[in-house]
Amino acid sequence: MAHSHPVLAVKLMLEAADVPYEAHDIFPGFHSLVTRAKGFPKWIVPALDLDGTKLQSTLKISRELDRRAPEAGLFPRDPEARRAVEEAERWGHDELQTVARRVFRWAGIKDNGVRAWMAREVIHAPAPTAVGMAFKPAMVVFGRYISKADDATVRADLQRLPALLDHIDELVERGVIGGERPNAADFQIFTSLRLLMAHEDLRPFIEPRPSGQAALRLLPGFPRPGAGAMAPVPAALPPAWLPA
Repeated sequence: MAHSHPVLAVKLMLEAADVPYEAHDIFPGFHSLVTRAKGFPKWIVPALDLDGTKLQSTLKISRELDRRAPEAGLFPRDPEARRAVEEAERWGHDELQTVARRVFRWAGIKDNGVRAWMAREVIHAPAPTAVGMAFKPAMVVFGRYISKADDATVRADLQRLPALLDHIDELVERGVIGGERPNAADFQIFTSLRLLMAHEDLRPFIEPRPSGQAALRLLPGFPRPGAGAMAPVPAALPPAWLPA
């Protein structure tokens, strides 16, 4: 799915490892059916068939790519530096990736403008407003029941966003991420941050920070620079929930 931040992270890892790949974008909501039909053990994306080895999740894929192409620099060779990158990557996977997904899905449940954005920018459908209305049941299933994107949880996510950004700023300051050569934690964290920054109502809060600037250096456009960049996700978050 073109707007999926974990999928984008894996694409960047493959390019860093100089591994040619063929991407198969899946119609949103059907990824669970397609991945299982293709013989993957789980319904999640990213799902990578690497020379017959079926891998799912950014964490497993990053380690297999590092094993095959250590020169790509996905993880440092120094044990202490590697431990710091692995910890940052795990935090990005367990904490930030979930928040970015939940906030987006909550907005998609509540606002047809966000669903129309998906129809127009992700699948390039005609009549995106009408298609967006048809998307709502799928957004409810994946948002409310899978991502637990209810009002209380998403409001709490937005309230703790400053603390999450403080942590990313600290990782940038320490040089764990945000350096000249991106590593696995860069790809994990900054793709999630760029999905959050794609929201019109969140970007002004994130962009001035060191973390926001580092995310823009890695990904000037979302999901990709140039012609592949998407328009911003329409503002749909309650102003009272946004950080001051």
